Amino acid sequence: MINKVQLPGTDMTSSVIGFGCASLGSRVSRQQGLSALNLAFDSGVTWYDVAPAYGAGEAEPVIGEFLRGRRDKVLLCSKVGVIPPARNDALKLVYAAARPVLTVASGLRRKFRRISATRNQTLPLTADFISTSIERSLQRLGADYLDVFALHKPSVEDLQRDDVLRALENILTGGKARHISVAGSVEAAHTAVQHGNVYRLFQLADNPTASPLSQLTALAGRPLAFVTHSVLGVDGAMDRLLQSLADRPEDLKKIRDAGYNGNEREAVATLLIDRALASNKDGVVLTSMFSRKHQAHNIARATRPINPDAIRLVDELVKGKVHIESVV
Repeated sequence: MINKVQLPGTDMTSSVIGFGCASLGSRVSRQQGLSALNLAFDSGVTWYDVAPAYGAGEAEPVIGEFLRGRRDKVLLCSKVGVIPPARNDALKLVYAAARPVLTVASGLRRKFRRISATRNQTLPLTADFISTSIERSLQRLGADYLDVFALHKPSVEDLQRDDVLRALENILTGGKARHISVAGSVEAAHTAVQHGNVYRLFQLADNPTASPLSQLTALAGRPLAFVTHSVLGVDGAMDRLLQSLADRPEDLKKIRDAGYNGNEREAVATLLIDRALASNKDGVVLTSMFSRKHQAHNIARATRPINPDAIRLVDELVKGKVHIESVV
């Protein structure tokens, strides 16, 4: 059974892993996506993370189809601040044609994401934009409310503006969302922590070379709810660790001795997932779910007891230290 967690400062109990839907409707087809979503739900995954820009704008309608008859059984997060690329209709056709190749070729996926025409647009936040965005998201999702409404890549300045804060408070009092989150940089989270009456959750990229979660918790002086993502990174921790293993075979032995088997990529991926689950032990870790193999693997890790030794091992491999304090 997937482990569950009571998210600090909220009334929500979630599975410790969540389903990130960034590629739903673009690289991942509607039918493939629905199959993966249904399987994850049947396996006990309760957190689903989406945004208006995800899947070239197609993710929210697909999630809406998945939600039918299940809305009260899942936790749903959508966002405001990022919209699909300008030439979105043409992009959808390109994704549909390229989908079979992009699914199996990770190198091509990276190159595709670097093309400017495929990049989402980040917009300044205004009160009107916020209220209009959540109404449109709810319509696309076929839902009456969100469990979490997140500001997507907000500027530090936007987070503190009175009109933004009032718009978010209106959303809460109007029942359109149960909680407000900040999904962006560590700097944005540092600012949002100071407005704890509005911002209750913080969504950050997982970072094995720093301890942003413990730093933010110390700043707040209270337990905080975190959602972490990008555990492996496109060109991040996993690639760096794999590159280092070629020069330091003794590091691979440490990984094997810790019980991480399979080929090098599989062993490092499992270690990083265990580290993410341990470092965010009171929160949700967004993981890859669209591949049946990846979903089964990640769900299996989420059923195991937290392994704090994974934090120490990754810290030793990445930073050359023997020990790192477990973060919240």
